[in-house]
Amino acid sequence: MANENHTSKNYTSKNEPIQINRIQQKRKLSAGFRRLKILVLLVLLFSVVGVTLVSIAGTLDDIAVTDARLADVQQQIEDEEARRAQIEDAATYTQTISFIEDIARRRLGLVRRDEVIFIINSD
Repeated sequence: MANENHTSKNYTSKNEPIQINRIQQKRKLSAGFRRLKILVLLVLLFSVVGVTLVSIAGTLDDIAVTDARLADVQQQIEDEEARRAQIEDAATYTQTISFIEDIARRRLGLVRRDEVIFIINSD
């Protein structure tokens, strides 16, 4: 028995450095894997952030184009409203006596009863 204890002591003492080396190797491997995992996660994170930034930049460009089109349409609306106001003014003017007199004078050559016409020859 003493022999067995002695043998087992030697056996464990011989294996003890081997086991310690294996544990150290496992720790080194697990630390390496942790570093690799962290590196992979960082690469993925930066990839997601990059894709997101590119997407945001595209969206900002779309917004700028839409804002420019909106400004153009608003200008067209203002122009058309001004044109509508001119047409309404013209329609109102055609209903007045002044318009009728103006057309009678220019197109028909008519004058009022109390008016005198002077014709000047330029030759």
